[in-house]
Amino acid sequence: MGKTTLYTAVTLDGYIAKSDGSVAFLDDPMYQLPDEDYGYRAFYDSIDIVLMGYNTYKQISEFETEYPYAGKKSIVISSSSEVAVSKEGVAVSTDAAEDVLRKLRLSDQNIWIIGGGATNASVHEAGLIDQMILTYIPITLGSGIPLFRSNNTSQQWRNMGSRSFPNGLVQITLARK
Repeated sequence: MGKTTLYTAVTLDGYIAKSDGSVAFLDDPMYQLPDEDYGYRAFYDSIDIVLMGYNTYKQISEFETEYPYAGKKSIVISSSSEVAVSKEGVAVSTDAAEDVLRKLRLSDQNIWIIGGGATNASVHEAGLIDQMILTYIPITLGSGIPLFRSNNTSQQWRNMGSRSFPNGLVQITLARK
């Protein structure tokens, strides 16, 4: 069986985006280091499928000139069957995120949960995340979209390692106990 990973940036106060979905704060030059991708390329090369909610897909489509996950199977979760996606290789599912993920996990493929908060919460509550790679950004937003929107499940996680960077970012890898 492949591995399901939630890989994301998160603020010190637990948000993955501003209330309007913007992640522009991540573009601050303070958070960029020469020749450092925070492990992104190695992680990206290890995954086969990306899974995200529609709002996350919409946000990514707005700030990227080229779809950043081309070549990977992409599944967008939406409550509306009327949603159209304009990128090649992207499929829309109206099934619940946890149901889609259960089916995907039957393969030997590695799956990246991109977000957003509602998708993260539903797959977390279903116990379907094998590991989390969280990169903490040294900023507080005060409000926004939380890492897990309306999460009602307690789970324990084991620290598999952490890295700190000279610009204040801290990345932690956690595995489900």
